[in-house]
Amino acid sequence: MQHLLFTHTGTNVEFLLALPAMQAARRHFDGTQIWLAAPDRACELAHLADCADTTLALGPALSTIAQPSVFKGLRAIAALREQTFDAVVSLTGTFLENASAMLLRARRRLVLQAGNARPRRHFTDAAAELVARLGVPKTAPVPHLRLPPAVRATEQQKLARLGWRDDRLTIALHPTVGFAPQVWPSEQFLPLAVRLAAEYDAQLLVIETEEETGLTERQRAAWKQHRLAPLFLCRPSLALLAVALAQASVIVGSNRLPVHLAAAVQTPGVVIMDGTSDSGWLAPRHRHSRLLYAQPSRPATVDDVFGLVCQVMAASRTAALFTSDD
Repeated sequence: MQHLLFTHTGTNVEFLLALPAMQAARRHFDGTQIWLAAPDRACELAHLADCADTTLALGPALSTIAQPSVFKGLRAIAALREQTFDAVVSLTGTFLENASAMLLRARRRLVLQAGNARPRRHFTDAAAELVARLGVPKTAPVPHLRLPPAVRATEQQKLARLGWRDDRLTIALHPTVGFAPQVWPSEQFLPLAVRLAAEYDAQLLVIETEEETGLTERQRAAWKQHRLAPLFLCRPSLALLAVALAQASVIVGSNRLPVHLAAAVQTPGVVIMDGTSDSGWLAPRHRHSRLLYAQPSRPATVDDVFGLVCQVMAASRTAALFTSDD
């Protein structure tokens, strides 16, 4: 195989869950030119994962505040029409993505089919089964980002300018504004942070993505009242966020990009999931992570989340002891 194209028009979470399939294809097809047409953040992730030679950015990813640019996507696809691909693999399966792929010259076309059966197959498994049809061996259950030393050093300098301390245990928090059913309300994070700071004397890292613009600014006064001075990462680059999360002991948040990126750099999480819908097929798979399924009749409490954080911290510390003994 000489030329392989992956396309993706879904969410950042879906791309991270499909990333193990791309990484397996990269390892299997040594010497193959791999292309990726995907949203901007997905292209950044592909560069960090070193799993694509050529990327075509399609604009913002699908989210609650953004839609992929149809016109930008079609222009990117049109730029590929002079190339003949041995295979085109659609990792999302949307109508527009499939229709665009049909305009390309390709010997094989594969489309990810998530299916409507309950429970659904995990998204990572579905992507693995798709590339297996090209002869790619079974993939790892989670993506893995090996951050190069140069990237770590550059981003670490940026963290230091924000006040990051390497000598302190770090707990990452991703407060959200409550716009989706699987999101834990942002006001719950402050009492949780107070308890975590008292229990572990931890450095707190508060993450704000594009979907929570202005959230940390609105909360700064409340954090000050409780004598907490967390580090705020406001809409960081993926490289900066990945380096910060790689040094954290645990992350607490909803089922969104930060908890999945944390799993990719081997940091466990406590993830508050929507317990009223079929959301488990998009859950992160870090072996030390804990998933908390909340329902309107039984919402997640601060005690619930705090208890799971303590479990994760204990498990990761035990694993570290065994590793150091080896």
